[in-house]
Amino acid sequence: MIEDVLRKIKDKLLEKMAENVVIYKIKDVSSVADYLIICTGNSDTHIKALADYAEEVCKEQNLTKLKDEGYGISRWVCIDFGSILIHIMGKPEREYYKLESIWGACEKVEV
Repeated sequence: MIEDVLRKIKDKLLEKMAENVVIYKIKDVSSVADYLIICTGNSDTHIKALADYAEEVCKEQNLTKLKDEGYGISRWVCIDFGSILIHIMGKPEREYYKLESIWGACEKVEV
């Protein structure tokens, strides 16, 4: 079930000290993905490591990575797994771009 996958991703991100992890169900308002995960990392290295850990969990769950962006820059990494889109951002980037203001009206998923 998708909730199990979302829980595993969230648990791994929290275990690796990601901050403010939120999950939105966006499939009713977007064709981009079914679920959106947003979290904050503390540094470039931490953001890159969180992206690696998230990707590891998704591979274990047989999800195929379609694309990633920002991995070399590491202030904002976006990983597309088709039905799940993961944004791992630095605090300044998260505060500036305010993705929650875009997706905040969508159902917040508690796993």
